[in-house]
Amino acid sequence: MSIDLEGEGFASGAESSNLESHMDCAWHGLALIQTLSRLADGWEQRAAVKKPEPRIEGLFDSAKPDFLCELLPFRDHPDFERAPEEYRRQALTCGWLAYNEKTVAIESKIVSPACMHVIDGDLPDLKHEDYRQAVSQALVDESYHILLIVNACRVTRQHRGIKKLSLPKFHLVEMMQRLQEQHVEPWKKILIQTACAVVSEVMVSDYLKLLSTAESIQPLHRITTEIHRRDESAHNAVFKTIGAAVFHSLTRREKQFFLQILPEPAAWFANAELEIWRAMLKQIGFPNADRMLDDCGREARLHDIHLDLSAFDDLYAELGVHRTFFD
Repeated sequence: MSIDLEGEGFASGAESSNLESHMDCAWHGLALIQTLSRLADGWEQRAAVKKPEPRIEGLFDSAKPDFLCELLPFRDHPDFERAPEEYRRQALTCGWLAYNEKTVAIESKIVSPACMHVIDGDLPDLKHEDYRQAVSQALVDESYHILLIVNACRVTRQHRGIKKLSLPKFHLVEMMQRLQEQHVEPWKKILIQTACAVVSEVMVSDYLKLLSTAESIQPLHRITTEIHRRDESAHNAVFKTIGAAVFHSLTRREKQFFLQILPEPAAWFANAELEIWRAMLKQIGFPNADRMLDDCGREARLHDIHLDLSAFDDLYAELGVHRTFFD
């Protein structure tokens, strides 16, 4: 990516000639490369894709619900509470399918393109082979997660008799793309993609934990989510390291932009996705779906996913900045 004064590309890691600043960046870079090298070395033993394929067909228990009722944004609405049991169970199935479609959207629309920016050398000072190796491994993991999810959802649809649901864009993807469209500079688009990928990978482990430890739901769903969560626990460290490496390689102006957008994806990630729910519930004919979701929309913030943000402390520590503005 070429260097210019019009903001078309990254301004190289040397906007300032301050020797101390260069030495500090070099030290951070070496430490981060060593961290990624250790993570990459453990991939063969850790990665789900390197293990035998799970036999998911025999894990389905039709007597158990497909999703946690407490994760439904309308769980305490009177229209949901008095709906026929058949519709309540179908809503839980929709919850499981949407939970996974959101995960696929994150993997395919946000994380995988960010990985390719590193592999293709689009980011400054991230062309070391250890960066490319660790991110390439993560990209393989993400592709396998999509396959794992597609297979699990296929089994669920077969058992529950629900055809593939047609869903609009998830909030996180839509907002990221909308923000990218507001900027003509390619480097800003890349930093937006990178920030969204880093934040998603930091948050997704906690998101997956909600189902991976739920003994009351479908064994197929719990086990599938736990397999995915184990990989993502390692990705948490990989992407925090990548985020720090990107940040420390940026100029002052680029760092300011990165920090400005970094908090946004967390709020987008935690969105209650009421329009996704509207699309699903109307397709299954859930009674009074519009009224129920309109009521939820008036209290939308009360229904967002509540995730532990303490994982961001390590990320912000790596960046060398305070997290108070994020709160």
